[in-house]
Order: sequence, then structure tokens, then C-alpha cells
Amino acid sequence: MKALKKKLYRWLLIGVIALVAVRLALPYAVKWYLNNQVLNHMEAYRGHVDDVDLSLWRGAYTIQGLKIVKIGTRLEAPFVDVEEMDLSVQWKALFDGAIVGEVECRHPSVHFAFSDSEEASQTGTEEDWVEVVKSLMPIRMNRFAMIDGRVALTNVLAKPSTDLPLEGFNLEIRNIQNVAAGKDGALPSSVTASGFAPDYGGRLSFTADANLLKNIPDFDYNMRFENVELTSLNPLAMYYSGMDFEKGIVSVYSEMAMQDGAFEGYIKPLVRDMRIFGWREKGRPLGQWFREFFSEGIQEIFENQKKQQFATRVPISGELSKVKTDIWLTIVNAFKNAYIRAFEYKLDQSIDFEDLQKHPKGQKKNNGEMPGLSP
Repeated sequence: MKALKKKLYRWLLIGVIALVAVRLALPYAVKWYLNNQVLNHMEAYRGHVDDVDLSLWRGAYTIQGLKIVKIGTRLEAPFVDVEEMDLSVQWKALFDGAIVGEVECRHPSVHFAFSDSEEASQTGTEEDWVEVVKSLMPIRMNRFAMIDGRVALTNVLAKPSTDLPLEGFNLEIRNIQNVAAGKDGALPSSVTASGFAPDYGGRLSFTADANLLKNIPDFDYNMRFENVELTSLNPLAMYYSGMDFEKGIVSVYSEMAMQDGAFEGYIKPLVRDMRIFGWREKGRPLGQWFREFFSEGIQEIFENQKKQQFATRVPISGELSKVKTDIWLTIVNAFKNAYIRAFEYKLDQSIDFEDLQKHPKGQKKNNGEMPGLSP
């Protein structure tokens, strides 16, 4: 019996040592697998992780220092740079009978670059990121989040060069796989995003319900981009109109719903305290002086004098292959803001996905007029 117990203890000790050795080696094995079998086997991009930590008790692992760069690019900033990415089993979904995962990126940076040259362009469209995520997480992803990140759009227009960085960017997509109880409707997933543009002084807020499992997703979104300094848009204004702004604030509100590629919505810009023409502007060419002088006069015609604001509402409808806007209604709405009732700095709450289901293929209601013409 003593010999048997001694042998049993010996094998038990060997088993414990083996488990500890496997546990210690596992992070290095996962790191090697990610760097050599996943991130370096993409078509147009290459990636690298600095470190991997495992949390077996909660079914998770954490990637630290993830960088993904486009092959052959001259850009200094990587396409993706994530300080920490946590991939884990979503335990709440187990109560709904589904084994799915969630991905949480902390302090990420995503850099989109648009250019005519492949060497100066990285848009992410060159890669099948669904397959990359499947390699990182072998179970279906049901939640994705970005916390305190940065999204940069560089050289959106070749001339002039225009960058749009969003700082403090937060994004959360829930119920991607439609597993939550009570969320089995036409738009089961929820999307929320927010951030601010320090170069423009504006703040973005975005919410949506969506069906992300379709090839062309259905959605119903609300978007606000508020308090953008008009003077920050002067490079664009000078390039396209030969004029610049002296002062002013613009806010943009938009709603849109889409089903099976047919959509309906609007964009509502509101500008307050706008000034185009200034008497004392130095070094201004004569042609620019006349353009700004007459533009200021036209702006005064369309401005609501009481609230010192110019606004309109641009209806948009149609299908992905054919977008339609109503120029006449856009002009009418500008007069309505100026002389009937000023538009308010908020969403109209006039676009509804259920209405789109009743009127498919972007059909307009009310004898061809867009719904929700109230301010």
C-alpha cells in the first residue's frame, strides 16, 4: 500500500507540474499562433501582438499591443493599433441558450486613408475581416465594443487635403447574433457611437437598430453632429466656392431607415450666427469680395432673423443603386425655417422602419411629399 500511495502521489505531482507547465506555456503558444498563423496570413495586411494573457476561469484571453499595417503602404500610422483587446465568452448569452463571445477594444486607434494611390490608401476593404475575427475568436461574436478610441479619416479629398479625427470614440454593438430573449424582431441589434472632432469643435452622437446578419443590413439610425465651427471648414469652402467664413456654428441632424436596399431619410443642417462677408478682411481678391458680399445678402434672405439661423431639410430616398433628393422641397424648407417657423436643434423623429416596411422600395407617402415636414 505504501508503494502504491507513493506512486499515486508521484503521478499526481507530475500531473500538477504538467498542468502548470502547460498553463505557463499556453500564452506563448497563443501569441505564436496569432503572430505566425493568423496576422501574417492575411491578403493585404500584416499584424503583430506584443503579449497575450489568459483568464481560463472566465473563458477569456487578452491581447496587448495589437498592430495591423497595410502591406506596401507609405503611411506611418498603422491601420489598427489597439492597446488592449479582451476576447471572452459572453456569459449572459448562456441564459438564452447560446454560446457566443464578446470583443472589447480599449484605447484603439483606426486610421482610414483615402487616396488615388494604393501606396497612400488604406480603407480596410482589401481584407475579409470576418475571417480574421473568426480566427481570433472561434465562437460567434455577439457583442463588440470600442472604448476611448480614435478614428481618423485622412485625405478624404485629394484637394484640399482634409482630415477628420474623432477622439474619445466609443462604440458598442449588442446582440449581433440575435440571441437575446425578446430581441427577435426585424432589427434585433443595437448600435451606439459617440466622439468629438477636436479640429472642428463638433461632437458626434449616433444610435441605430439593425439586422446585421443580412448581406445588406437593414437599419434605422439617428445621427447628430453638433457645434462644428464654420471657420474650420474654410479650406473646403475656399476650394469649392472661393469664399470663406468669418464665423458661425453648424449642426447636422439626420435620420434614415433601410430595408432590402431601399431607404428613406433626411439630412437637416442648421447654421447659426453665420457671417460670410467681412468689411475689414485684408488681402481679399476683388472677385472673392463680390462673391462673399452677394452670398451674405442671399443668406440674409433665407435666415430666420429672430434666431439668427439658416436651416433646411434635405429629403433622401431611393435604393442603393439610385439615390434621389428633392431639390424643390429643400428650397421650400429653407423658406419655411426663415419665415414660418424656425427648425429646432433636434431630430424630427419622422423616420420609422415600420413605415418603410409598409412603403417598400423607397416609395414616398402623402402624394409624393416626404413625411415629417414639421420643424
